[in-house]
Amino acid sequence: MEKPKKILVVDDEVATLVLVRRVLLPEGYEVLTTTDGKEALRLYEAEKPDLILLDVIIPEIDGLTVLRKIRKKDRFVGIIVISALTSEKIARDAILSGANDYMTKPFTFHDLRERIKEVLHNTTLLRENARLQEALDRANTKLRILFERYMAPSVAARLIASPGLPDLGGTRKIVTVVFMDLRNFTPLAEQLEAHQLMNTLNRYLSAAAGAISDYGGTIDKFIGDAVMAFFNAPLEQPGHQQQAVRAAWAMKQSLLATSRELGELALDFGIGIHTGEAIVGNVGSHQLMNYTAIGDVVNVANRLQEAARQGQILISEATASALDGTVELISHGRWQLRGHSERISVFEVVDIAEQEASTEKRV
Repeated sequence: MEKPKKILVVDDEVATLVLVRRVLLPEGYEVLTTTDGKEALRLYEAEKPDLILLDVIIPEIDGLTVLRKIRKKDRFVGIIVISALTSEKIARDAILSGANDYMTKPFTFHDLRERIKEVLHNTTLLRENARLQEALDRANTKLRILFERYMAPSVAARLIASPGLPDLGGTRKIVTVVFMDLRNFTPLAEQLEAHQLMNTLNRYLSAAAGAISDYGGTIDKFIGDAVMAFFNAPLEQPGHQQQAVRAAWAMKQSLLATSRELGELALDFGIGIHTGEAIVGNVGSHQLMNYTAIGDVVNVANRLQEAARQGQILISEATASALDGTVELISHGRWQLRGHSERISVFEVVDIAEQEASTEKRV
């Protein structure tokens, strides 16, 4: 059975308290009474009533002050302010201070009953709406976290904010693509138990993903022991070439630190970066989509990564030409990359001024 609603009646006239109590008890309410504001606050804290009938002029602490103190803590409890004064200012102050209703003495008991029912109904709806909103907020937070676990936060935010469902297709855009691949993973897989192998792989990929996210990159996918990311999509990133190279440099430091920690389980890696036009958007099917970048820019970045020696960051001229003086490069001449018809100029990133890199880092 539903618990009876609890009503706290606060009035300096004992006769009024007795009379109101006598009227409300047959209605099925639990009734508490007091004659002063200080005790009213104590009873509110101890009993948590569903509704308060609150006189304005009461000893110790006046009714409007009691109202304001309670409203600072509780926006749901119903409060009906009652006064023998017919001042419009008091009525206005009561409503502005958070009263649900205002009644002047004398009043009929029929009117009192109806006002109490209406306020209790409204506050019950407020509580239920707040409960549903909290549940919705929790669900939305969980949904956002789930999205961000399986795709870049920028892509997740875009999907959540979109009024409609995503569709297949994309747009042409200049992007900078970063590829990182771990080496000697297959031999290591033959030596380790599955859980050890997964832990080792995740430590490396987490280090790589952290650096990409820190500099505003979009992680496209994890491909076994490799990661692909791109910059300048879905959000515009002025200087995306610089951001990509700085992300790769931070990635290298983080991967080297991971290798030192893992000791005998350490893996080699190479990183490749290229800038060019791609089709960026959703590919796959209407049942399962992937937000990705497609085009020769992806192939070139991957080939640069394949050509990189242990710990090297190789970048194309298209990326290098957009960098500022904080990035130190070594030219390796023009290379014929596997599967690519034209030779391209290749550069190695050998240092980045730490102070400049840190000031541009996105957090």
